[in-house]
Amino acid sequence: MSRTKKGKRAGDKKQRGRGGGNNGNNDRTDYSAIAKENKKFENYYINQGIVPDEEEFKKFWQSLKDTLPTTWRFTGSKGHAISVRNTLQTHHIPALTNTTFEGALIPAPTPLSWYPDELAWQLTVGKQVIRRSPPFKQLQAFLVSETSSGNISRQEAVSMIPPLLMDVEPHHMVLDMCAAPGSKTSQLIEAIHAGEEERVAEAAKRLSGGEGIDTSVDGEPPEKIMGKTTGVVIANDADYKRSHLLIHQTKRLNSPNLIVTNYDATLYPSLRLPTKRDPNGGKTMQEYLKFDRILCDVPCSGDGTVRKNPLIWRDWNAANGNGLWSTQARILVRGLQLLKVGGRLVYSTCSLNPIENESVVHAAIERCGGASVVEIVDVSDRLPGLIRREGMKSWKVMDKDGTWFENWEEVLEKGVPYTDRLTRGMFPPTDQDSDLANMLNRAVRVYPHLQDTGGFFITVLQKKGAVKAAPEGEKIQTGGQKMKGVRAGDEAKKAAETTSDNDVKLVEETNLNSASLANGVKRALSAEDEEQVDPGSPIKRQRLDDTADTPASADKDEDEELKLLDIPSTEQNHRTQEFDEDPKTDVIAKKPRGNFNEEPFKFLSPSHDVLALIKKFYGLSSYFPLDNFLVRNQEGIPVRTIYFTSTMTRQILSENEGRGIRFVHCGVKMFNRQEVQDPEACQWRIQNEGLGLVEAWVGDKRVVHLKQKETLRYLMKELFPRVEDVAEIRERVEGIGGGCCVLRVNIEEDKDELGALVLPLWKSKFTLNLMLPKEERKALLLRLFNDTEGPKDSTREQRESDAKARREAKERGEDEDQDEEMKDEEDDGGIKIDGEDD
Repeated sequence: MSRTKKGKRAGDKKQRGRGGGNNGNNDRTDYSAIAKENKKFENYYINQGIVPDEEEFKKFWQSLKDTLPTTWRFTGSKGHAISVRNTLQTHHIPALTNTTFEGALIPAPTPLSWYPDELAWQLTVGKQVIRRSPPFKQLQAFLVSETSSGNISRQEAVSMIPPLLMDVEPHHMVLDMCAAPGSKTSQLIEAIHAGEEERVAEAAKRLSGGEGIDTSVDGEPPEKIMGKTTGVVIANDADYKRSHLLIHQTKRLNSPNLIVTNYDATLYPSLRLPTKRDPNGGKTMQEYLKFDRILCDVPCSGDGTVRKNPLIWRDWNAANGNGLWSTQARILVRGLQLLKVGGRLVYSTCSLNPIENESVVHAAIERCGGASVVEIVDVSDRLPGLIRREGMKSWKVMDKDGTWFENWEEVLEKGVPYTDRLTRGMFPPTDQDSDLANMLNRAVRVYPHLQDTGGFFITVLQKKGAVKAAPEGEKIQTGGQKMKGVRAGDEAKKAAETTSDNDVKLVEETNLNSASLANGVKRALSAEDEEQVDPGSPIKRQRLDDTADTPASADKDEDEELKLLDIPSTEQNHRTQEFDEDPKTDVIAKKPRGNFNEEPFKFLSPSHDVLALIKKFYGLSSYFPLDNFLVRNQEGIPVRTIYFTSTMTRQILSENEGRGIRFVHCGVKMFNRQEVQDPEACQWRIQNEGLGLVEAWVGDKRVVHLKQKETLRYLMKELFPRVEDVAEIRERVEGIGGGCCVLRVNIEEDKDELGALVLPLWKSKFTLNLMLPKEERKALLLRLFNDTEGPKDSTREQRESDAKARREAKERGEDEDQDEEMKDEEDDGGIKIDGEDD
């Protein structure tokens, strides 16, 4: 399915009464009817020589036709992820070992040999076996339950590789430029929080031991002193609706160090930081954010995903890759500009095509100053167990008519329509012995036949010096007919006269139609993505057949072509945005097209009355940073929910307020307002999402300890257990006032499975309630007790019976005292079930 000139999908609107015999119904494609053959597809890669050996190429090509295994990761903090993984290994793998189906031995799930700590697994069993084999049905129930609670994430194996090669550390500033749907972003979040549990526990231990914490360290944020992560992950996507899918995927990690933005990655703006004073001259200097790590998982044709996207067999053509080359190169160049010197950037695609891979990397490095400025890092010793092939340094370029070109000179000699978007940068290095050409072999190519995966490309880049990006290279300009190519150098020189040599000039987004350019074809829609949103939702990832490249109009005038070159028109005096290494002026970001309706981020004063009330009720440590709380309304008033962020995320949001930056999400729900009857209870209860961030700093007066497994099971199973029925903790909870408290679970015999389990507990006058989402409560019951029924409210019939007795007693005028006591219990126990919000 092609795109229209405005970037819309031709099939966005239902075709009513347009023939075809379906009366306008938009039926889903029958993928089983698609033949897994495409000679153009096959011959293209034979000619490119991506697998030079003929016999190996046959194995490679056959593997593209096989069903892709199911793979998943255990998510969250390392300790928590390992505890869930232990449940799989202890309770499920033994039952699946040596299992047979219809007389054949069925392989049990196995860990991916190259993924650290056996936290990623693979299952090669078909759906028929899972449906009909009891052990596999139990495994499926476990996987579904843990996925719904956020402890497991379905993710293709090869897509797990790029974050692992970024070497993210807890203090790093990280940018994911094309982030949706968020599986790789989740890995980056986990990476910046690595080791945090241990650091926080140590800090809390020192505090509880009376040692105190030294807060006098100049320039150190409070998080670092308290053992918390100080880095930030900024996850960006050009599509506003897809950015919300990104939020859905990442919010389960409950990170206060995450910001989600909605911006065209080719024009990602420089973000301001707090000003600093020059120690030499005493002048105030504007600081701009540079990133330690950047992930450019760019829009691509996605033909490496053919095993799970059969439409590629039907729709593949060389123009898919050619049409995205310019966008991919612009994103990579912009990423290198935003990267710190010494920082690391990972460029990746799920395409097999060297035009989208080595070609883009080569062109971007050349444009940024060559191998002396940007180096391709050798990662051949990383991820032992991962079988890979080295990158290519020689390839050819094909136009849409199937004509092959060995070099740019052949293009100029023959002349081709501009619609093929061929440029000099697409071609391989002219000097095959140059440093840059030899470095291309350091890229990583992953092929399906090597370890039963999809196809993928990864390159790790390190910035060695400041980038001064040159204008984009030559394009062919025609009037709709074949003609000799015209060099763009003269126009570039003319345009450059209006700009500073140190500035990189990019045409404003309205001239580039950036939303459609940046989206391209990020990925063909995966099964994992389908499960995250409803069928037909506009959030879904664009399918390959919806986004095959539509060539630009052949009758573009010179101004239009200059826009594609990132060269401002001298005739129309277009405004430009300046994006350089060290911006000298404060550039207000131009808003992208499309609807954007987000409430502002308003930070509360540390001395706010509500925060003072919360601090007193929960006995929060004086070391806990109260200046990182925010609300999402224009008035800046705590109405329903209070969010918590890190210090650096607060600084980024505050410094860029009013600059047109499209901030979509930041902050973890920490406190939620709850109507209560008890005047002594704080109406701001701790949200389950934010409990892990604050529990170490809650005073002992609001903490309850639990050590018996049966007590935990009872609290999990019963929605409203009576205090008098929970013998182990009855005395403790009767001794504290009503409201929210922290339940610390320490069951020695189940330490490996439970890990450091901390839960929010609501105490009413007569009842208790674990304030957990339904999915998490069900997952815990299944994992810890093999309980498939889920929670229940066994006191409901009793309450209904008591209500009936009260009514009858009231009619008789009897037992008024008992009636009042029971009414108090009902009113005060009316906390919202499972802690869910409206």
